[in-house]
Amino acid sequence: MGRKLPLAGIMVLSLLLIQCVGCSKQSASYASLLKYNDDEYIGKGIERPEAFADTDLTLAGTVQKKVEPDQYPDTNFASNELPEGTEIYIVDDDRLVALLENRRFKVFERME
Repeated sequence: MGRKLPLAGIMVLSLLLIQCVGCSKQSASYASLLKYNDDEYIGKGIERPEAFADTDLTLAGTVQKKVEPDQYPDTNFASNELPEGTEIYIVDDDRLVALLENRRFKVFERME
């Protein structure tokens, strides 16, 4: 009878561990993404305004929809990182920048 109790305890402990591991939620997320003109752009880094001082930036629009980090933006002017209202500027055919609150730019490159 003394052996059954430790064995039963080990079984209960094993079941609890399995349940804890099975219930853990790991949050997956995409990279920083922005959808514009039916193309996907991926975030590449933050730049100071001086980096674009000689560039004629054109306002493309503002972020209209923010989705969760683990969702893929599916409509134009949607992002899984940038808040709604963030201004998006065109640098060239393959790059956009988002004006952040700290007056820096988040650079996005078109995915191929």
